[in-house]
Amino acid sequence: MVMALIEAGFADHLLFSADAFNDYAKTLTVFLPKLKAAGANEDVLHRITVDNPRRFLAFVPKRPRKRTS
Repeated sequence: MVMALIEAGFADHLLFSADAFNDYAKTLTVFLPKLKAAGANEDVLHRITVDNPRRFLAFVPKRPRKRTS
C-alpha cells in the first residue's frame, strides 16, 4: 500500500509512526528495508522519514486568504 502511494506521487504526504509496543526503531530496521527491497529509493525514504516529519512538526500555518469585498 505504501509503495502504491509513493508511485502515485504522495511521498511528500506520508508519515510513519509506531505505538508503545512497536517502537519506531522497528519501523527503521524492519519496515524501511522492506520498502527499499520493494523499489523505494533513498531519496524518497529520506523525504518520508526526515523531511516530512520536520515539515509537520514545524507547523507553519498557511497564510490566510485575502478576502475580496
